[in-house]
Amino acid sequence: MWLTQPGESSNGIDMKRIKLVIHEPLINKVIGSELNLLLNDEANVLDAIREVDKMINSKGSFPVPGYQSFLHMIYNPVENKFYKQVALTAYDEPGQMLNLRDDPKKELPGGVAIVVIPAGGCISEWEEVADYKEFLKAT
Repeated sequence: MWLTQPGESSNGIDMKRIKLVIHEPLINKVIGSELNLLLNDEANVLDAIREVDKMINSKGSFPVPGYQSFLHMIYNPVENKFYKQVALTAYDEPGQMLNLRDDPKKELPGGVAIVVIPAGGCISEWEEVADYKEFLKAT
């Protein structure tokens, strides 16, 4: 359910719609697998993931052992990159694929659909996730 209609604003701030699909059973039990987010018009994929973390935190602690947040689980802020084991795809409204992996801080177009799989099944090379204290210093 969307909070505004296309082209509207919320509290005077231009907003855009983002569809985020997460394939992680422990997270899906808490907030579901398909989220429709209304974000600031300048938002990037990291902002969308931070919104997911807010939703999860409002329901309790992060459900995946070994991680403190969804962002901590999939993104290395020191190197400004998603971990190799994270499958990430995005498509704009016309259906063109967007490369979010090369520039996680790039502004998203409205209407984008993003799919995140924290532990991509076909990934053979895994990276260690940053220590949470180091992660916090870098974010």
